[in-house]
Amino acid sequence: LSVALGTFGFVASHVLAALQILQLTNDPLGVGMTTMDAVGADPMKCTNFDAGAMVRDVAIFVIWGLQHSGMARPIVKEWIGTLGSVEERGVYACGAIAAWGLLLFAWQPVQTCTAWHVRRTPVYRILAGLAMVAWGLTTSLGIMYLLPDHVYGVKGDYNDPSREKKLIYRWPYNMIRHPASGGWLFIAWGFAVLSMSLNHALWATGWTAYILLGTILEEQGLRAEFGPAYDHYSRQVPAFCPSLGYIAGQRPVQPTKRELASFSR
Repeated sequence: LSVALGTFGFVASHVLAALQILQLTNDPLGVGMTTMDAVGADPMKCTNFDAGAMVRDVAIFVIWGLQHSGMARPIVKEWIGTLGSVEERGVYACGAIAAWGLLLFAWQPVQTCTAWHVRRTPVYRILAGLAMVAWGLTTSLGIMYLLPDHVYGVKGDYNDPSREKKLIYRWPYNMIRHPASGGWLFIAWGFAVLSMSLNHALWATGWTAYILLGTILEEQGLRAEFGPAYDHYSRQVPAFCPSLGYIAGQRPVQPTKRELASFSR
């Protein structure tokens, strides 16, 4: 079951990622996907700000946050019966897929009078926006492909009690502490730069608010789990953007066993 859940999450996340790109680009293929802007809206009935849509969009971001951060808390894992089980990662991944699907299909444009199209976008914004999106995809997809068991639990033994839990110092965790969140920030604001659309900006703002709040909770849990070893790691590795030192070739130094022992004294 754990392998099936993890594999489903891995495959479904690729499907939703493709649909997310269609949504952000206002469905240029015409497959019927929900769009970030109101494509083809009646100019006589459009609005520059739909308060009802705003409330709905905020609500679905709250639901996403409750799932994504709530299901990561030990007390919630214990309540649903996955704490320490081999199904823990897979169940979490499936919950995230459901919440992401809600974000995709329940979204409503707040501003409905204009819709972004890439053909009307200046070249400098295309270059800047695509660079941000490409970087975001590199880090967020990198963790999916290089560490699928860490993200989805596809091997089924991620939470084996005999498995040693330790901080990851390989790429992309040697570059930024939160590669998925950092990547998603670049993707969200990259599309905001591309479109200069109120709807894209609100979507990016929603993601930013969730990621910042979620990161605070996540780091509290990591410090509780790893103690001073995480402080040692976080002093060397920034949260979302690579440091100038990393760009210059510096890499974080993993503490020795003696250093780890000294941390716990």
